[in-house]
Amino acid sequence: MHSRLDGRSVRHVNRIVTNSENTRKRIDAFYHRDATVVHPPVDVSRYYHSPEESFWLSVNRLYPEKRIPLQIETFSRLPQEKLRIVGGYSKGDHAERNLAYLSNLPPNIELCGSVTDENLTDLYARCKGLICTAMDEDFGMTPLEAMAAGKPVVAVREGGFLESVVDGITGYLVSANPEGIIEGMQKISQHGGATYRDACRTRAEQFDVPAFAGKIREVMEDVCAGSYS
Repeated sequence: MHSRLDGRSVRHVNRIVTNSENTRKRIDAFYHRDATVVHPPVDVSRYYHSPEESFWLSVNRLYPEKRIPLQIETFSRLPQEKLRIVGGYSKGDHAERNLAYLSNLPPNIELCGSVTDENLTDLYARCKGLICTAMDEDFGMTPLEAMAAGKPVVAVREGGFLESVVDGITGYLVSANPEGIIEGMQKISQHGGATYRDACRTRAEQFDVPAFAGKIREVMEDVCAGSYS
């Protein structure tokens, strides 16, 4: 019943705006409606670059769809590499029932929990690069945040990561398995993380706040002019 009411309500919406091509395809599949894509903004001015230290970074809530066990398996094969995982979960939700994999982490993996915005910005600045393994992510802000800090990204080749990471330029899009992630990390290490700095920053600037504001303004002007497509 709820799905019928939902579908009926959507038919009365003049225009749908969504955050990625990935979600636009879902809207088309479930509602048979087109949508305008306006990617969410990253405030590039908040981020800065520091020389890389000896750790890779992962930033995500500790939910099954983020595939943290895949990251753990990958780094368990790379004892010479370090991973810091930032993120927590809400008490009592489904994530809490699926955290057994965190009970016996390899010594090269550090679970940081939730951190302040200032600490997170500092971690982005100092890391070797960002590891993203979320399953079919709607869009994903963490790659943009890492690139705003001039740091490359190794992300699984699916979902919204396809819209932010430029393969071979700002990092690597890889298969969702340890072998793929390791290959991406090795490529970055071979070239040196600093090699990607300018390209990453330039890419992030394409999603900066002024760009977002301009696109939203265009959509609102179209709607006010009676263009609802």
